[in-house]
Amino acid sequence: MSATVPAIRVRHLWHRFAGQDVLRDVTFDVGQGEIFGFIGPNGAGKTTTIRLMATLLEPMAGRIEIGGIDVAMEPGRVRRIIGYMPDHAGVYDRITVREYLEFFADAFRVESPEVVDAVLELTGLEKLQDKLVATMSKGIKQRLQLARVLLHDPKILILDEPASDLDPRARIEIRDLLLELRGLGKTIFLSSHILTELADVCTSVAILEKGRIVVAGPVGEIAHRLSQAQGRPLQQGVAPALAQRRVKLRVLGPAENLGPLLQGASGVLRLEFPSRQVAVVTYAGDDAWLAGMIRHLVMSGAPIIGVEPERTELERIFLEATRGDLQ
Repeated sequence: MSATVPAIRVRHLWHRFAGQDVLRDVTFDVGQGEIFGFIGPNGAGKTTTIRLMATLLEPMAGRIEIGGIDVAMEPGRVRRIIGYMPDHAGVYDRITVREYLEFFADAFRVESPEVVDAVLELTGLEKLQDKLVATMSKGIKQRLQLARVLLHDPKILILDEPASDLDPRARIEIRDLLLELRGLGKTIFLSSHILTELADVCTSVAILEKGRIVVAGPVGEIAHRLSQAQGRPLQQGVAPALAQRRVKLRVLGPAENLGPLLQGASGVLRLEFPSRQVAVVTYAGDDAWLAGMIRHLVMSGAPIIGVEPERTELERIFLEATRGDLQ
């Protein structure tokens, strides 16, 4: 796959069910090596788009290319380079974890028996390989599903709600595994309607609402475009490319004591004190600016005990880019 060819290229995609358009002129690119978040409320058309990408449906109009290959023209070639994990996929309960993976390794015509061992190790399932699948938790079964799609070493992973219904620990484990897979050179396309699943891992996103893409691209660029479009007033000396953010500071003692240390500082737009030990700072700056502000407060003797971004950049983008309309 050439470095100049997007891992996934979708152009003017339309699809209809029961006389209703569920996808309307959907267009986006996924660069190689990205973790790309496909975001939208339930019913927005995420799963339909993924099934079209995975060659399970044929587009009524438009074009999808995976690794430069047209999914409608050459679905067999596409299936060899993708790993598709559907939402709520079933598993065979009455066999062991190893037997499950060996079965699918045979189905994928994977010749080397060492592949199953490598996938077990990568997904952290080697200690569970002799246990029945029926005894596994939902989080382990999701990890087993991910192990299955890795058996034929796909370049591109297409994952539909991979952390759906998982407990907090299992969500963290899946997130860490996705980051490890990206480090191995995989391109990962994953859908979700839960923004906290995606905020820490995605390099780029597309937001789908009522079957249409409302915004797509790298998270930082989208935030910049939204800030410019809204014409946010920034303080003199603050670069206009910096988005407005809010951070909650927890302190020992009265939070209002932070006022003299921050009032009028470059980048600080507003200070609020919702409770005695909490200050909320609205600022225009990036992560480096925030780190500098915290360092300044600590060196000035401020007893900071917690720093909590009030809303992730992805949450802010979603709320500002969508209208909350239903199909």
